[in-house]
Amino acid sequence: MFLSAFFFCLMTVFVKSASVKLGTMQIVLVRGIFTFIFTFVLLKTNKVSLWGRSYKILVLRGITGSIALYFVYESIQRLSLYEATSIQYLYPIFTTILASFILSEKVYKKIFLSVILGFLGVFVLLKFPFIYNVKSISVQSLIIALSGAFLTALAYVLVRLASKKNESPFLIMFYFPLFTIPMSLPFAIFQWQSPNLYEWCILLMVGICTQLGQMFLTFGYKVLPASNAALTSYIQVPLSALFGYILFFESISYNLIFGSMIIFISIAMVLKK
Repeated sequence: MFLSAFFFCLMTVFVKSASVKLGTMQIVLVRGIFTFIFTFVLLKTNKVSLWGRSYKILVLRGITGSIALYFVYESIQRLSLYEATSIQYLYPIFTTILASFILSEKVYKKIFLSVILGFLGVFVLLKFPFIYNVKSISVQSLIIALSGAFLTALAYVLVRLASKKNESPFLIMFYFPLFTIPMSLPFAIFQWQSPNLYEWCILLMVGICTQLGQMFLTFGYKVLPASNAALTSYIQVPLSALFGYILFFESISYNLIFGSMIIFISIAMVLKK
């Protein structure tokens, strides 16, 4: 899961770079095409059938994940890298709640406390929004980012559900672009901007980092309870802040430092046996 978080963090960097010129749906479409080719090759190489045992779950995961992907990429365009990532990584809270209802996973006291602590860390990172009168993000951007976080959580719970039914991780990944491509294509054509060589390289890196992150994530949800797997991904929040500081000259504040420390503590609580 840590490797998944690392590659997803790199993905946000490349999405941020690509969004200077290219629209959200165009990035989503190109990422979907790359994922489709990559996972199709994996399925054929490993001789996995394209028809799973739990077709409805795979379809719902594909649709939910595709919509979540748009909201996440749109929030990265609208907000600073660490703001978008911080709000996106509220998804472990939603994952824990949804997993208890959909998967009947028992939420232990330690996990519950870790979720609350992780949420507090994100809240500190965002400089206590809605409490202090500071320059904050717009309501529209907040709704987009929160929608991405909730739908991401639902998609990951469905990944865990499909894994529990012994679906191949490669098949679970394959059903994602099956819906991402047709859902994004009409919008991408409408807002299409011809990428230059540099932008094609950026889009390629979006695809590579996303696919590696998705692969490690899918295997992670296969062996870990959904709540535990989601919480360990909190590491992406401080990582995104660091990348934002180095690459996009975004400032690092005391809130960022203390919030990151709280997040690390919440992860340590989950990992400690």
